[in-house]
Amino acid sequence: MAELLVGFDRATRTDPDGVQAPPEAITLDSSTLLRHVMALGSSGSGKTVFCKALTEEMLRAGIPAICIDPQGDLCSLALHLDDPEFLVEKGLDPELARELAASIDPVIFTPASRKGIAMSADPVGSDVSGMPDRERVYAITGMATMIVSLLGYDLEGDDGAGLVAVFDRALAGLHKRGKFPRDLQQFTHWLLHLDDAGKAEFANLLDARKIDQACQKLARLDVGARRLLFHEGLSLDIDLLLGFGDRAAADESKTRVSIIYLNSLNTQEDKEFFVAALTERLYAWMLKNPSKEPQALFYIDEVAPFIPPVRKPACKPALSLMFKQARKYGICCLMATQNPADVDYKAMAQFGTWALGRMTTRQDMAKVQPTVKSLDPVHVDKIMEELPAQKPGQFLLISPDNFDHTRSLQTRWLYTKHETLDEDRIERLVDEYTYPAEPADPDETQGGDELPAPQTMRERFDALEAELKATSTRPEAAPDRAEPEIATVEQKDDEAEEDEEDEPEETAAPAQASSSIPAPPKTDPELDEADKLLLRTSSMFAKEFATKAGIGEGAARARLRRLVKAGRAKEWKDGRVQRYFSVAGGLRPDIGLDRKVNALITRVSSSDVERKARELRGRTSFFGLIGEEEELQHAEVEYRLVMQLGFTEKVTRAFIKRLFGRDHDELVDFVYLHPYSLRIVVYDADKGISLHEQPGEYASRIIDFDGKTTLEEAEPARLKLRESDLKTRKADDVIKASFKQRFRAAPKTVKPVFLPVWNLHFGSPGRSAARIVTIDGLTGNPLEW
Repeated sequence: MAELLVGFDRATRTDPDGVQAPPEAITLDSSTLLRHVMALGSSGSGKTVFCKALTEEMLRAGIPAICIDPQGDLCSLALHLDDPEFLVEKGLDPELARELAASIDPVIFTPASRKGIAMSADPVGSDVSGMPDRERVYAITGMATMIVSLLGYDLEGDDGAGLVAVFDRALAGLHKRGKFPRDLQQFTHWLLHLDDAGKAEFANLLDARKIDQACQKLARLDVGARRLLFHEGLSLDIDLLLGFGDRAAADESKTRVSIIYLNSLNTQEDKEFFVAALTERLYAWMLKNPSKEPQALFYIDEVAPFIPPVRKPACKPALSLMFKQARKYGICCLMATQNPADVDYKAMAQFGTWALGRMTTRQDMAKVQPTVKSLDPVHVDKIMEELPAQKPGQFLLISPDNFDHTRSLQTRWLYTKHETLDEDRIERLVDEYTYPAEPADPDETQGGDELPAPQTMRERFDALEAELKATSTRPEAAPDRAEPEIATVEQKDDEAEEDEEDEPEETAAPAQASSSIPAPPKTDPELDEADKLLLRTSSMFAKEFATKAGIGEGAARARLRRLVKAGRAKEWKDGRVQRYFSVAGGLRPDIGLDRKVNALITRVSSSDVERKARELRGRTSFFGLIGEEEELQHAEVEYRLVMQLGFTEKVTRAFIKRLFGRDHDELVDFVYLHPYSLRIVVYDADKGISLHEQPGEYASRIIDFDGKTTLEEAEPARLKLRESDLKTRKADDVIKASFKQRFRAAPKTVKPVFLPVWNLHFGSPGRSAARIVTIDGLTGNPLEW
């Protein structure tokens, strides 16, 4: 087993002569990761650096890694830190950094996008042949769950649960008949061609009309931009991600680290689906490739949105099962979150090593205290007291497998760069990252023959994709996929006959293979270059664009207007001149949003909205008489602005604690304010969201979103914003002054955060909407502002 250097003990040491000794190195045995590692801490605590250091150590030990990167923080694992003086200053050996750079094989995958290495995932793409019966049942249920989630159903609602049961039974039946679909397109084709007799099999699970509606939705999944999720680029494959086999474009002398950048997907549902598909594939892979020793690392940088305590996203069942079973098969799990209160406690219980960084909210500390008490009952009070005072990079490391007491850790620095990469930088990195050229056979390079030209990351994987496409005449199918096309309904009926004759069956036209690649649209190279240049910054004047493009200002203005006409750019008047920005950047500099914003993840699904509408709808009145009952005509999600204010506050400690220590705790926390009334936002999971002038003496004791909800970074152009909020919001200095008048606390930062709401449009049948009711997207309660 390898020893993994994660950092140094913060306790000072002296030798027998009283001279201060170097800090003690803290290492973890690689086998420790079989019982999984969880890193917790507020934003800026250094948990991502801790996890990346642990990932580097696993890679140095020759263990490949699959890293799910929600924001771009992990993509820089591909960037070698070539700064020996800086590394020495950080207490690291520069030679180890060079060795790591020479020994790893990094790849950045971007699902449904060509910015990095494109990757697609088909929910029915897993091969269930050869699985034990029990595991096959889990796998088929997982496929059904993913499909229903992609359709937008609430998995815990009646319709969602019923549809999962329908698809589960359908897939299990197809497997039993040896006609398991090889992709979603084939499964959709089979469902759409079911006759009344075929549908009767599911009558006790869900109403036939609702099944028909779901099948129509399913057919639309494979149309338009969303089809890229199922068809664009290389198919999701665990051997490819781990660099195993002859279909991975791998260098056998190096250890692969696959970084999957999720922000190439536009919706949280698509991200949850991709994580579910990957986890299901990894689970199936480990069953076929068991190992008692660590054989792969599975790392999710911000896990809270994918395995919440109450909501059931598509990936939650797969992740829960993975955390329970992975250690038996050599899969090491590494997870991090800044919101421990937003992670399912049963999942957290599967983790044996905890790295606790700075925590400041009561909810987060209350969430981790039971675990701390179970792992280190002697020092629990001391640990909880230290958590709010820790600095970035400082952790309390609890690992009963390695230490007999909690260690005070200062995380080591990284051998790779620690930067956040956006899609533009990822595209440049994939285009420019070069693998060293190596001859296929050393004997072939004699007599001064030159080595083949080195390949870029993109060239290597474009070649692999072309090779796989050329050989996509699938290998001989396993028994449960023996029929490559799904039989028509008439054939199914024929098969049901006991006296079936041995005649050749007519089959539906073969579905397009999931690895096929749609023809690229025709492009204008001049506009492509202009758009790429415009993407380098949030917006530009025509004069700025002309300077960067090396053309005249008139030509620049003409080119920018062509971009606007093509729908690839937008313009607005900034003072007396026009500014331009690229639509592809996803930003809204025209309303002051020139970078990604924080948005709360909605917990209210469309099914929840339908149930709420039934509670809220009334009756229309005609000349005072009782009229027709209202109906919900449509509902839409909108994002409202609230202002997040960071502050520090001294809070008087309890009397007993003052007897044995300091009088005050200094806490770092946030409050949320209405953007123009500046009233304080209070959040109650049962009663909803309300506004107050001053809910209590201490700002840090206000119950709000922190620790109870999850924030994610989002491109503002992807959100439907109420733009009037941004135009009427108070200035930052006004917000801080108002806060200081109400609390004895020091305001620090002011940032916009966007709250999801649902606008429900009610009206009488056959008439336009007459009434709009707004409910918040977190609890489903009416919102009055």
